[in-house]
Amino acid sequence: MSSCSNTTDTSVAQQVYEIAWLPDESGMLAYIDKTSISSLDGSSIDGQNLYHAGSDGTIGNSIKPADAAPNQTGYAPIVSVSPDGHTAITSFITNSSGTPDIYSVDLSSGNVTDIIQNTDLLGITPDQKFVETTPSAANNTAKLLVLYDRSANPIRLHLPEQTVAGAVSNRVLWIDDAHFAATIYDSTGADQTPWYHVTIFDTDGTVTQSIPNADVPLHASAYAAKSGDLFIRTHANGIDKIHLTTSARTSVLPDSVESIDVSGDGTLLVYSSGASTDFYMGYAVNLANGDKATIASSMIAPILSPNADRVAFIHQLSGGASSDIQVITVQTPP
Repeated sequence: MSSCSNTTDTSVAQQVYEIAWLPDESGMLAYIDKTSISSLDGSSIDGQNLYHAGSDGTIGNSIKPADAAPNQTGYAPIVSVSPDGHTAITSFITNSSGTPDIYSVDLSSGNVTDIIQNTDLLGITPDQKFVETTPSAANNTAKLLVLYDRSANPIRLHLPEQTVAGAVSNRVLWIDDAHFAATIYDSTGADQTPWYHVTIFDTDGTVTQSIPNADVPLHASAYAAKSGDLFIRTHANGIDKIHLTTSARTSVLPDSVESIDVSGDGTLLVYSSGASTDFYMGYAVNLANGDKATIASSMIAPILSPNADRVAFIHQLSGGASSDIQVITVQTPP
C-alpha cells in the first residue's frame, strides 16, 4: 500500500477516473485519485480508491480502508457493478511489484476480496461471470488475453488464452455475456494518426466479426443491447453505428468527438466535443433524427444512468488540475 487514508490529511487535488451507476440509480461508485498533504510531515501523498457517490454526484466515503498506489501501467481504471447492485469489480495496485490485483467488493458489507493477482483488468461481462485480463505491458505490440470464469469456485482460467497481435492498451467492450470487442492497431497514416479495426471474439477465442476503421476506447464507444447497435470511434474521431446482425453501418457524428455514451435502447446519445471551438461542450443527440441539444460544459466522459434520464460526467476543474462529478437530467431532443 502506498498510503493510508487519514482524516486529518488535507486533500489538495482529485482526479475522477471512472464512474459507474448503481442499477437502481440510488447512487454511484467513483474511482478517484486524490493528492493530500500529510498532517504528520507535510509530504504529498497520492493514492487511489473506490468511493461511494450520491445520485447528485456528491463524493462520499472511500470503500477500501487504505488507498492504493497510483496505477501507472498505462491501462485505464475500470469499475463494474453487478445487475443486482450487490457486487463491484475493479483493480488496485497494492503490492511492491507495481502490477494491479483485481478485487471484488461486497457493496452491502463493504468487504473487499482480492480475486485475481498480478494482471491488468480489461473488462467484465455484464453478468460479471467472465473477467478479461492481460499480464502484458501496455506498450507490447502483441498482448496475451486471459479470461477468468468467476462462476467457478475457485475462480479459474477459461481456456484458451490467446495472444492477439496489435491489441492496444485499451479496455475490451463486452457486447453481451459471450462476446467482446477489442481494438487492433493496423498502421499509422500519413497524418501520423493511427488506424485501427475492431475484432469481436467469443469466450472461446473465436473471431466472429471484424470491423474496419473502428476503435472501441473507454468512454468513446458503447453498445446498445436492446437495439443491437455497436457505436465505434472512427479514424476522424467521429462516431459510426454498426448493427451487428445486419452489419449496416451509419455515420452518427462525423468528427471531433471526445467521449460518448448511449442509452440501452439506442435512441439517445450523449457526447462531449473535441472541437477547438466548443471543447468539452456536452450534447444530447436524438439518434432517430439527428437533432441535438446542448446540455453541459466542461463535460468529460458522460455516463448515462440505467434509465437514461440522467447523465453523470467527470467535470473539469481548475483547468484540468482537478475534477469532480456533475449530474444533470437529460431528455432525448425532439
